[in-house]
Amino acid sequence: MILAPLLALASALVAPALKGSTAAKLAEIADHHDRWYAYALLITVSGWLLVPAVLGLFWMVCARAPRLGLIGGALTLLGAVIAIGDATVELMYWQMGAPGADRTQMAALADRYENAAGSSLIFTIGGLALIFGLVLLAIALWRTRTAPAWAAAGIPLGAVVNVAGFSANNTGLVIASNVVLLAALSRIGRLVFVDPAAQPQHTLQPHATTT
Repeated sequence: MILAPLLALASALVAPALKGSTAAKLAEIADHHDRWYAYALLITVSGWLLVPAVLGLFWMVCARAPRLGLIGGALTLLGAVIAIGDATVELMYWQMGAPGADRTQMAALADRYENAAGSSLIFTIGGLALIFGLVLLAIALWRTRTAPAWAAAGIPLGAVVNVAGFSANNTGLVIASNVVLLAALSRIGRLVFVDPAAQPQHTLQPHATTT
């Protein structure tokens, strides 16, 4: 929960400027080849770590909100797995923008890949599944008082801003989204770290009062 958003933030900080057109993107990769590789590697590993983070969120709510946890967890895992595939594609772009590659041919190939319905549909489904899944998990975290309300809300909010940032090729938004995700998930992750043996239904429960 801590390392996934932390590595995502590092990837956004190290990445070259995001570009809208594939030709401009490949030119940026060629000018900053090593930085693009670091960005692609960090965002891919971040995606790997997101899977156990999602399982951890499900574990925290499964006892008291099983339906929300199951549906939200399943949707989020689907989105996370598809996001890993999307992140791994950045390694392909790293080679497409390598010195010596035919820039015109590589740009044409990238355009065909990004505009093909067969590929774009998969990533659209993944993005929607990730957002809706995180919304359901956030609701479960809030209803069960498993995490602070601000941390629960910050998870889907960060995901929405992240998708918007990449869609708009806005590095500032991508960085901001990862800061939000890091703040929210690290707060929840610390709860698990402090008492990893605690039962989910006992986390952050209100203390009993005496009359």
